[in-house]
Amino acid sequence: MGVRAVAWLLLWEVAGFTSIPATAFSTAPTDTGIRATCSEIILRQEVLKDGFHRDLLIKVKFGESLEDLQTCRLLIKQYIPSGLFVDPYELASLRERNITEAVMVSENFNIEAPNYLSKESEVLIYARQDSQCIDCFQAFLPVHYRYHRPHSKDGETVIVVNNPDLLMYCDQGI
Repeated sequence: MGVRAVAWLLLWEVAGFTSIPATAFSTAPTDTGIRATCSEIILRQEVLKDGFHRDLLIKVKFGESLEDLQTCRLLIKQYIPSGLFVDPYELASLRERNITEAVMVSENFNIEAPNYLSKESEVLIYARQDSQCIDCFQAFLPVHYRYHRPHSKDGETVIVVNNPDLLMYCDQGI
């Protein structure tokens, strides 16, 4: 029976469409004594569709230092700002239809509350390997705008979606 290498690799918040040099990534030993490094990670977040109901597409591309991603799973911890919400019932429906694999982490979550009565929430999403790119993963998350306070002037409200935390799990026979 071969030794199984199992490692969770916290990739932390990476800048959108930016690469992180290998020297900036600390190589911490895992429980099995294996060190994991990433020379380059590119994260891209796109907001699709218009209006109150949109989709967040998250794409992650790994550099050449990770040779075999076939045995790896990427978990994305996405922080949802108070100006947006993710409907947990919609996520359950998408999971049942095998469209996206995501779950709400936040408790006491009210999808009806306006922006000023809401808090940031968290969603865990398993990204899928991209069939068009061997080193890439992508995830899809439906997001919805919350109502905001009325403005006395004709103004816009800016909502910033921060970069997620990335966690990778690889299970390889050695």
